[in-house]
Amino acid sequence: MTRLSRLKPALMACAAGLSLMATHPAAAAGAVDSARLLELMVSKGLVTRQEADGLIAEASVAPAAQPAAAQPVPAGGVHDGVQTIPYVPQVVRDQLKSELRAELGTQAEAQGWSAPGQTPEWTRRVTLSGDLRVRGEAVFMDDANSDIFEDFEAINRGGGQNINDRTSGYVAPPYINTQEDRRRARIRARLGVDVRIDDWISAELRIATGNDSSPVSTNQTLGGSGEFGKYELWLDRAAIRLAPVKDVSLAFGRFGNPFWTSELLFDDDLNFDGVALSGSHRFGQNLQVFGTAGAFPIFNTSLNYGSRNAAAGQGRAFKSQDKYLAAAQLGLNYHPTPRLGLKASVGYFYFDGVEGKVSSPCYWYEQACDTDATRPVFQQFGNTLFPIRSIIANPNDPTGSPEVQYFGLASAYEVLNLRGQVEYALSDRKVARLEGDFVKNLALDDALVAARAVNNLGPMTSATTFGPWAGGDTGWSTRLTVGNVDIAERGDWNVMLGYRHLESDAVLAAFTDSDFHLGGTNNRGWSVGGNIGLGRNTVAGFRWLSAEEIADAPLSVDRLLVDLTTRF
Repeated sequence: MTRLSRLKPALMACAAGLSLMATHPAAAAGAVDSARLLELMVSKGLVTRQEADGLIAEASVAPAAQPAAAQPVPAGGVHDGVQTIPYVPQVVRDQLKSELRAELGTQAEAQGWSAPGQTPEWTRRVTLSGDLRVRGEAVFMDDANSDIFEDFEAINRGGGQNINDRTSGYVAPPYINTQEDRRRARIRARLGVDVRIDDWISAELRIATGNDSSPVSTNQTLGGSGEFGKYELWLDRAAIRLAPVKDVSLAFGRFGNPFWTSELLFDDDLNFDGVALSGSHRFGQNLQVFGTAGAFPIFNTSLNYGSRNAAAGQGRAFKSQDKYLAAAQLGLNYHPTPRLGLKASVGYFYFDGVEGKVSSPCYWYEQACDTDATRPVFQQFGNTLFPIRSIIANPNDPTGSPEVQYFGLASAYEVLNLRGQVEYALSDRKVARLEGDFVKNLALDDALVAARAVNNLGPMTSATTFGPWAGGDTGWSTRLTVGNVDIAERGDWNVMLGYRHLESDAVLAAFTDSDFHLGGTNNRGWSVGGNIGLGRNTVAGFRWLSAEEIADAPLSVDRLLVDLTTRF
């Protein structure tokens, strides 16, 4: 029972008395407005509307007849020289005001309307954040580039490619542009909401722009929809985080990269679906150990996969071809002196089910073969591929029978990642940082890949014969950065210089850097860049990326990226 509830009988009695006094002219002069008091009590829930109406009705009844001997009180409220004034003791009035003020103050504080500028409690548990980037991009193709690179990503997204050029009506495959320079303006917009549900429970939502559902880019090309058409927004993150004990957290859903990696392995825009467990522990003031482990679905087979086909009675469901990533990383962060910091990690990333599989015998007329789902849904340039369909030709026309193919990854992927960083503080906010990264695909079988590869081949040995497979399983990179690591204020700056060498099958091309070369693997080259703060959380910067292909025909690509970014 609240204090206002305990005061209800007294307040109703006072209101009734004031209502009755209002029927006497002598009492009405200077009296409290009883109707307004009753309305206030109704609005605060002290009395119901029915109770208030009842009090007013009682006050409206004619007063009882006065004794005959009694003389009417004059208009001035004076009788026999005595003026009649209704009286409520001061102590009662003070007590009523004090308790009413205290109760209303408590309610106002809880609901957040007690003081200007204050917000309700729930809003203080919600944090909005976001960023907006406008980019000018120029892509320069070398004059000596070859033009023989099929667009396998387009083939695998579409209906496949007939590789028998003797078929009647044969159509050549789509090719990647390696000859013409391109220029474009792009934007990236991201808006996120973080909500603290409890001391140890939080949730995250983020939406972002993007030309398509690519996992490694949220860039939207201006003019891409034509005639000022609007652009799509994508669900970029949606996660629940639990922190049951100090320095340990669990993430469920779709969230940012939980591992300490560079773009040699995972693009900065890549988010992960699944569950991740992260933790850290300090040993004294100078040493911290950290680690992360998780399981992440990469591809989930459609419920109706393989349930239709061309010939009557041949429709049947195919075996699931799900793909997963299981990964773990352990690292340390050590500060031998206040200015010097060392950081290192080792990680193992096992990609299950990503290697293409050869199908069961599949007739030339069938629309689906039982391993079609093993082809990559999304891919970038670089990984070695092979045709996955085992096609049975038309016996009536074996030479001209179509052979429509999809292309799967020729290798399995189990990636070992070693990363290190040395950072020296030049001042309070400026540093010199040297980073190094190494990756190796432990699962690559050179003989198997070489026997079935259709790309990443060596120089041609004749006018019609390509050389042997020339890909590889190793990659490394290094980068030097000087200046402010986090540019947050006007005048902050940094410059960087880097080099990388990433062989064709060292990592999964779908998830690595999307800006260098054509995006993906099988490239090497330099990068240089710089940034300067124009104002609070507003940065202008540029990067020049110069890269060439390692294996296969000549393909050199330079890119200039000029960015204006603000965040909040």
